Amino acid sequence: MPRKMICRSKLFASLVLLGAAAVPFSAAVSQAASRPSATYTVRPGDTLFSIARQLLGDHHQWSRIYELNRDVLGNPNRIEPGQVLRMPFEGETARPAEPAPAVDTPAAAPDVKLPTPQRPARGVVVFPSEPTEAQQDTTFRRRRAVDATSALRTYRDQPYRALRSGEFHSAGFLTEDAALPYGTLLGTVTPPQIRNMTNRTSATLHTTVAVRAPEGATYRVGDSLLVVQLQPGPAGFGQIVLPTGMVRITEETGAQLIGTVVAVYGPIRNEQLLLPVEPFTDGGSSRAQPVADGVTGTVLARRELRELAQPQQFLFIDRGSRDGVARGDLFEIRRAPDARNGDAGTIDELMAVVQVVHVRERSATVRIVNVISPDVPPGTPIKQVGKLPT
Repeated sequence: MPRKMICRSKLFASLVLLGAAAVPFSAAVSQAASRPSATYTVRPGDTLFSIARQLLGDHHQWSRIYELNRDVLGNPNRIEPGQVLRMPFEGETARPAEPAPAVDTPAAAPDVKLPTPQRPARGVVVFPSEPTEAQQDTTFRRRRAVDATSALRTYRDQPYRALRSGEFHSAGFLTEDAALPYGTLLGTVTPPQIRNMTNRTSATLHTTVAVRAPEGATYRVGDSLLVVQLQPGPAGFGQIVLPTGMVRITEETGAQLIGTVVAVYGPIRNEQLLLPVEPFTDGGSSRAQPVADGVTGTVLARRELRELAQPQQFLFIDRGSRDGVARGDLFEIRRAPDARNGDAGTIDELMAVVQVVHVRERSATVRIVNVISPDVPPGTPIKQVGKLPT
């Protein structure tokens, strides 16, 4: 009896093997090759190890998932919930992600409602369709190069608002060793709710403060004063006047003048200095006229202590009103050619475009409107390339 059971078991196994062998090998390969890649939406608490164990049956397969999703995962140890990962199937190797082509959707008839695409739930495995030939062709498509001069040409050729009052008043300038009529911000008139360790106080927008006019002068109700602090400037050009805010006088109490903070550009503290606000005229929108042989000069210093130049940052240049420079003028900062022994020399190339926002006699303050090369040290050449019509 046991022998018969063994014989029947062997006979059943043989039939199973024959049935499996009856499937053509080429058909099996074709089915595996045509099987699309699956996607998996990452859930909270997932790791590449847990995903590989759950879907591939072996946590050691996490590297296959990572290689297939390098365009999504910068670090295999950091995956975020909601990320959609392509899952490998047997025999698949890593491939780069391919952007979907732009498809024009035909307009639907008024009485026809287009189906709303359903977003798969988190953790659901979805098998997308195979990429089209157009998608495959975009993988190695060459991108059009962008010329730096063309990218910055809009600032010279397009109408734009030349200058705003906030940019003008907050820019700052160089004193050029001139004696300026400084007043003093005494501090806030309302004691703080929590007592400070020192008498130093800070003012914010709409804070009421007390001020003192310079000796031999006075302020009237309605006067606007620029709150500033001084910093060391470049040699031969005096100090840097750095605005921190604006105060408008609201009351005269005899012993002191009372004002309200109407603008904040930086930290406003007691013992900072005051200057009368310079008048500003809004030039509106206009078109800068190209200048062929414009004024040339150099960068004197950065207003902020930053190593790299950024848009909206302020710089000082060594050309002013006596050189014909005016507010709104456009300058290009260009790299100076430099031949170096045994190494590649630098060439004359565009580094940044700046706009003049404040003018003194021998210097001007410029605002960076666009940057290509952020390393702009003092002494870098500048050239005037655009001038607003007067």
